[in-house]
Amino acid sequence: MTTSILESDLSAPSERRLEICVFCGAGRCTSQAVIDMARATGRLIGERGHRLLYGGGGSGLMGEVAWAASEHGAPIRGIIPRFLYERERAIAAPVQETQLTDTLYKRKEHMLRSADAFVALPGGFGTLDEILEVISATYLGVSAKPMIIVNTEGVWDDLVNLIATLGRFGFISPGEQPMFHTASSPLEALEIIERLVPVGGAR
Repeated sequence: MTTSILESDLSAPSERRLEICVFCGAGRCTSQAVIDMARATGRLIGERGHRLLYGGGGSGLMGEVAWAASEHGAPIRGIIPRFLYERERAIAAPVQETQLTDTLYKRKEHMLRSADAFVALPGGFGTLDEILEVISATYLGVSAKPMIIVNTEGVWDDLVNLIATLGRFGFISPGEQPMFHTASSPLEALEIIERLVPVGGAR
C-alpha cells in the first residue's frame, strides 16, 4: 500500500534520527557486488534507526535499497515525478509515503530541501545529475549537507578524478569544507554521516 501526497503538501518531520536520501540507478544492474551493496545500504539505514528518502521506484538498485530498508524497519518516503510514477506503478515497491511532483527538477528540489544527508550509489544519468546538483549546492554555499559517494567496484573513480582535474585547471577552488566524501562501503558512508550530522538532523 502506498500513501500519496501532492508536491504542495508539507512533509511531516522525520520520526527517526536522520532522513537519508539515497541516489542510485533504476535500471538493471549487472554486478552482484553492487546489488549486494545496495541491499546493505537499505539494511543499515533501517538497523541504525534512520529514515529512507529516495526516488520512489521499485526497480533496479532503487528497489533493492527500498525493500531492504523496509525489511529492517525504516520508514520510507519516495519522491517521484508523475510521468515516472505512471510508467513504473506496476513495479512493486515497499509500503511508503509517495510524494508526486510535476517535474524531475521539482523532485530534486524536494530531496535537497528535505534530506539530512545524501548517499550516492552507482547509477546512470539521473544519479549523476543528482550527485552534481548536491555538490554544486555545497560548493556555492547553498547547502552544507554531506554527500557520500559509495565507490563500490570503482564506479565513480572517473568522476572523482575529473573533479580533481577541474580543480587543477582552476575551475574549482578548494574550500574550507569538502564538497563530498567517498566511502568504500555503506557502513563507512553511514558512519561518516552520523559523525557529521548532529542528532536531530541538519534542517
